[in-house]
Amino acid sequence: MATYPSPLRHALAAPAILVLCGGGLPFLQSEARAETSANFDVTAAIVPGCLVDGLGSAGNAGTIGTLDFGHDTSLSAASHSATTTASQSIRLRCTPGVNLSMSIDGGTHSASGARNLQLGADTAARIVYRVCRDAACNLPIAIGGTASTVVTAANANDVRLPVYAALTLPGHLPPGTYTDTLTVTLTW
Repeated sequence: MATYPSPLRHALAAPAILVLCGGGLPFLQSEARAETSANFDVTAAIVPGCLVDGLGSAGNAGTIGTLDFGHDTSLSAASHSATTTASQSIRLRCTPGVNLSMSIDGGTHSASGARNLQLGADTAARIVYRVCRDAACNLPIAIGGTASTVVTAANANDVRLPVYAALTLPGHLPPGTYTDTLTVTLTW
């Protein structure tokens, strides 16, 4: 066994400690790190659709408009018509060409498959009315039935829902204000 003078023995022992700990040796540090990279795709699909301005968080758009049949006497047997197109209070915007359809329920006072205006809580004081998609009321919208609306570039920023109605007064009802509330559901 070789014997070295004391200062040399300490000099040889110091690098061995550094090698075992990896401290301060740049060639060991560069081998311990690994750099990797990968790509991933980012996409967005823009699809045709509609926007109801003022839509609440529950999906309730508020009031579409009012079907107002006007005033008449309690003895009248006249026919009346109404539309919501002039009084539509929501703003509906759609992509041109989108398939927009609406369904209308039976209302608050429907009975026997018909929509009814009713005087307060009096179920005997009712007036049957029809909801249609044309002013002449030749194209009725059945309870729960659907009606399509054409969306073009000309009306895309202000789509009007074609809701018309007609009734014939029976001529023997008590005077008062007859009402009903319909719910319209839009799909696209």
